Amino acid sequence: MYLKRWIPIAMFFALSMHSRAQVCLTAVPDAVRSAVEQDNWKILGPQDLTDEDRPIFKGNHPGQCPGVASGDFHPKADSSFVIALLKEDDQKHRFEKTLIVTLKKNRIETAVIIPPAQVNAVSVVWKLPPGHWRGLDGTRVALSRDSFVSEQIIAAASQYYYDGSHLKSFVISR
Repeated sequence: MYLKRWIPIAMFFALSMHSRAQVCLTAVPDAVRSAVEQDNWKILGPQDLTDEDRPIFKGNHPGQCPGVASGDFHPKADSSFVIALLKEDDQKHRFEKTLIVTLKKNRIETAVIIPPAQVNAVSVVWKLPPGHWRGLDGTRVALSRDSFVSEQIIAAASQYYYDGSHLKSFVISR
């Protein structure tokens, strides 16, 4: 009897998390999702964050998806996305990689920013607008286009940007 009462509540929360994950990914065009979600890789969603990380990300980045940042990142693209992908193997080991996806003349191109690696904690991504930025090591850059951050919420974060045609980065937190 006690168990029967909790089944509808558990179903509500499961559907709620699935619904939030779908809403989170609506900013990603279907063609982009098809290009990156292959070989059991999936875009990182809110449901993939730990119970501790989820409210921190939501509080710091309301309305954003932890696995997707869209912006003017690439100098030669009409549109670009930074996408954090997650994959689990049969032993429940988690692997993550981060891609930049560009749309150029109706063509989708992908490039690996952070290569696949086994992780204990996932990294989230988000966009920073053009401006003056400073790293922990004193690095200072003035950026005329968007940059993006890849961060393990309870660990380190790095800011990435294109300097001409080369991707560069610097550490912004530890």
